[in-house]
Amino acid sequence: MSACHDFAFGSMGKILLRHRVRSFAAIVTEEHMAKRRSRVNQSTSPQTGSRNEVRVLLVDDEPSVLEGLRRSVFKEFVADLAASPEEGLAKLRKDGPYPVVVSDMRMPGMDGAEFLATVRTLSPGSIRVMLTGHSDIEAAVRAVNEGQIFRFLTKPVTQKTLLATLRACVAQYHAARLEKDQLKITINALEELDLGTLTALARAIDAKSAWTAGHSERVTNLALKLGHAMGLSAESLEIMHRGGLLHDIGKIGTPPAVLDKVGRLEPEEMQIMRDHVKIGVRILEPVPCFREALPMVAQHHEWFDGSGYPAGLAGENISLHARILAVADCYDAIVSDRPYRKGLPARQALEILRQKSGKQFDPMVIEVFERLAAAGQLA
Repeated sequence: MSACHDFAFGSMGKILLRHRVRSFAAIVTEEHMAKRRSRVNQSTSPQTGSRNEVRVLLVDDEPSVLEGLRRSVFKEFVADLAASPEEGLAKLRKDGPYPVVVSDMRMPGMDGAEFLATVRTLSPGSIRVMLTGHSDIEAAVRAVNEGQIFRFLTKPVTQKTLLATLRACVAQYHAARLEKDQLKITINALEELDLGTLTALARAIDAKSAWTAGHSERVTNLALKLGHAMGLSAESLEIMHRGGLLHDIGKIGTPPAVLDKVGRLEPEEMQIMRDHVKIGVRILEPVPCFREALPMVAQHHEWFDGSGYPAGLAGENISLHARILAVADCYDAIVSDRPYRKGLPARQALEILRQKSGKQFDPMVIEVFERLAAAGQLA
């Protein structure tokens, strides 16, 4: 167990990653979403008709089938009809996007599987439905693989079944759009955060446990001192600042009871906690302004000899920012009190780091760290 083993605390329960990301999104974007909902309620959607009926695209090479489908849905949906896949794609390009696209399987030329696969490329948000005959099982499998079909309907389809299917498609369409909007707003909100707000967010993460309060700020400040002493540019130090403050953002889902646990972690707990790195990456990777700082979040538990996690990177394959952050992170862990021990003296912490030079830490960073310590510049 390394001197920094306290960073391996993890979640007792199997909290879903998506839940964690959505929880973070809710924290950052609640006000943004309220404003967004207000704007949406006042606007007209291009996916709906004049009476707010949802527009659907129906594609079949038999005119009588098309007309029958239209009559089945006209009370609830605005149906645009296409007598061939080519006509359907032309309508999609001109009048799309359509929340729902329904296609027959067997048509001359381009079949339904190929058509819906193209729809998926042109309009990935459209929910796709396939009409198939009893003998089209093989084609249906291909449609799933190529077009990611939401649902199959066997011909002839009843009005009740068709309407129920379209309602389910619309619900799926709106759910996907809402999730996409939430992610976009979260990204926009994060991009607007200045360093003061990032610091406040880091404090909120660290405040989950009295034992980690202030940790991210202390680690960031120490990493900035190391970076400055190593000659990093102002731009590179700015990346260090952002990445340092949020390097542990993946711990937002870790229960305080686990962070405060006295004693050795069980193997399952250790593995779950290691996932905080991947969770942090998942949260921040869609945000353009954090792209250059992302390696710090992803790699600050990698070891110089390649025995760290999550990717087992070694040497200069680990970003310089992450190698610097790893030393600052571990030093703060050693000198800080934890529920199972008192913080160690700075002299002893420095000796532990020195012993791990070339193994856990980059010798070049340790050399600079020792120089700063000798000059009394760590505090």
